[in-house]
Amino acid sequence: MKRGTPAEPDAKYARIEDIPGLPKYTEVEPGKPRPTLEEKPRPASKPTQVAAAAASSDQAWRRNAVPFRDLNTRPLVAIVIDDVGLDRPRSKRAWELSGPLTMSFLPYAKDLRDQARAARGRGHELMLHLPMEPTGRNDPGPGALLVSMTDAEIRQRTATALDSFEGFAGVNNHMGSRFTAFRPGMETVLRQLKPRGLMFLDSRTTKDSVGEQTAQELGVPNIVRHVFLDDDESIEAVRRRLAEVEAIAKRQGFVVAIGHPHEATLQALSEWLPTAQSKGLALAPATAVLRKRNGWD
Repeated sequence: MKRGTPAEPDAKYARIEDIPGLPKYTEVEPGKPRPTLEEKPRPASKPTQVAAAAASSDQAWRRNAVPFRDLNTRPLVAIVIDDVGLDRPRSKRAWELSGPLTMSFLPYAKDLRDQARAARGRGHELMLHLPMEPTGRNDPGPGALLVSMTDAEIRQRTATALDSFEGFAGVNNHMGSRFTAFRPGMETVLRQLKPRGLMFLDSRTTKDSVGEQTAQELGVPNIVRHVFLDDDESIEAVRRRLAEVEAIAKRQGFVVAIGHPHEATLQALSEWLPTAQSKGLALAPATAVLRKRNGWD
């Protein structure tokens, strides 16, 4: 496998948690939040064998989904909390929020299986937060996927991460502004998700990501991130982003928002989540958005 073309230097890196020996970063666009994404209406797809297989009831994304029935009465809001598992106290505060929310665990967190069981026990859906190479020099963490790796190395690291715990419905990328723009690597990753019946959430840390397109071509169930809640970690900024979440959900019928267990994010969500129903919105797991987006029951 050849090295991919370097992505444009479109991101800076801001520290999330000061964990000794393991610096953690999240990608943030210089001087402004990353763009909010909205989707154009998707034409109804023909019932191909690929679509039928992706929607099948024996898929892991179905088996591990938090049950959710009411897809069409109210707009759906799926809030995904990334980087769960490292900062134990804040991670616990995240899964103690009312939901259902979706908790995306890093595969190198300690006591990962116990933490994941605790989060699921609170009624939240689980995802694997797969580390991928960002643009720049910062370290996305142990076991990250890099564009310089061979196909075999990418398969091995992906398999190790996928085996790190159980019960998750899908995978989304941790960082990855470089790797998600590298089609050969993304094909290798997604080809491992497909036989396991997992969904893929493209976190869209770069506009050049090929994750969604490649997943669709390979028949891997997929959704995309629309809003980042906390590129700006002030509580006022998170509240503004939650207002955008409301507006997008009402316009297109569903929205996927990604945040992190930051202090401001946890505080803003603790205030906002109890108000969602009165605003005509339905908190939903990520798999419910997948079903609604594709017209699957």
